[in-house]
Amino acid sequence: MKTLFKLFAAALVISNLNISTSSAQDYPYDVRVYPFVRYDKNKIHFSKDSSGFEPIYQKLDSMIMYGKGHLNIVQLGASHTQADVFSNQVRYRLQTFHPGLVGARGFVFPYRMTKSNNPTNYTVEYSGFWTTCRNIEYKKNDLLGLGGVSATTLNPNATLKVVMNPKNLIRYDLNRVLIFTEPGTNQFEIVPDVCMGTYTVKKDPVNGIIEYDFDKYSVDASFHLQRTDTSQNHFTFFGMSLENDNPGITYHAIGINGARIPSWTRCSYFSRQLAALKPDMMVIYLGVNDGNTSKFSQDVYYNNYVSLIEDIRYFNPNVQFVFIVPNDYFLLRRHPNPAVQLEQNAIEKLVNRYNASMYSIYDVMGGLGSCIDWLHNGLMAADKVHFSVPGYTFTGNLFFNAFLRTYDNYLEKK
Repeated sequence: MKTLFKLFAAALVISNLNISTSSAQDYPYDVRVYPFVRYDKNKIHFSKDSSGFEPIYQKLDSMIMYGKGHLNIVQLGASHTQADVFSNQVRYRLQTFHPGLVGARGFVFPYRMTKSNNPTNYTVEYSGFWTTCRNIEYKKNDLLGLGGVSATTLNPNATLKVVMNPKNLIRYDLNRVLIFTEPGTNQFEIVPDVCMGTYTVKKDPVNGIIEYDFDKYSVDASFHLQRTDTSQNHFTFFGMSLENDNPGITYHAIGINGARIPSWTRCSYFSRQLAALKPDMMVIYLGVNDGNTSKFSQDVYYNNYVSLIEDIRYFNPNVQFVFIVPNDYFLLRRHPNPAVQLEQNAIEKLVNRYNASMYSIYDVMGGLGSCIDWLHNGLMAADKVHFSVPGYTFTGNLFFNAFLRTYDNYLEKK
């Protein structure tokens, strides 16, 4: 850790910041201590070494030393990601462990449209009637993209606005918005409101991506639809990414309650729209819903994961993967689930196959049956499946610590 503080001190001198290293950042490894947590297991494991992550570490070097560059991380998951508690804590810790690392807010979707929970760090306002489809609704055959969810309206005057929570610990500015929609030309135009300022637009109708670049910075994103051609008869929304030109880290969180790995492989435009986020690293946090069955198959789980990874890599060949082994939980809420260990075994094979890395919340918790200790200490929800908000915040801190330690090890070798 001494290496990190030396680097921080040098960065502060280079940037002429009038801040001492002690006040710039509290000791970043600080975390609450519980007797039942396996802190010795709080590590990111690599197949051979962490050389594949050197481009990520080099980007961190550039941002810390010179205030230049961007690092884009995408977390893909289920309910824990849609709620954006774990991911928001990781985002906050990554963007604040050193001055100048705050990037953009990243991907958002109006989950309230689907009658589901929305992250608390932003709210959504909209008008018009919208029909929705999520990737867990297998009886629906709607085309899906980056967010794993769609919202469609036939109203050419519908509106959509994303408002950042003023109580957020970090203020995110934006001067660019990526709109993700279904490919095609018979859709209404989605147009920024006047308050967003003047802009230029780039359209990729083949992949369903619209990019708006604005002449000024805003906090919120406000759009409306309009019909510009008689052939236009609907608009389908897959989500948007709130971005800016500032150097820093952007941590996108993309998740759907109840999602399994096949939920994402059925999203036809997921991987090609993911490429628009230019991900350097993907944190895949899936498995609870895949393993919550008495008929779990390790081979099926492994093969489904391979399909997802291959699809992602086809359009994003340079992305580095961190596979998170999910938490210990009760199978069908009745007894501890041995499938999680089988999922970990499958993920270990993936790590070796793709020269990737793995982080095991299951091991950190203490393995099979450990969720009872977490439940009794307020870190687990009563359903014995999900963490509580303090639990997700705590595990977010642990994951951040594990990642930061790999960066510190890189600096020591360097």
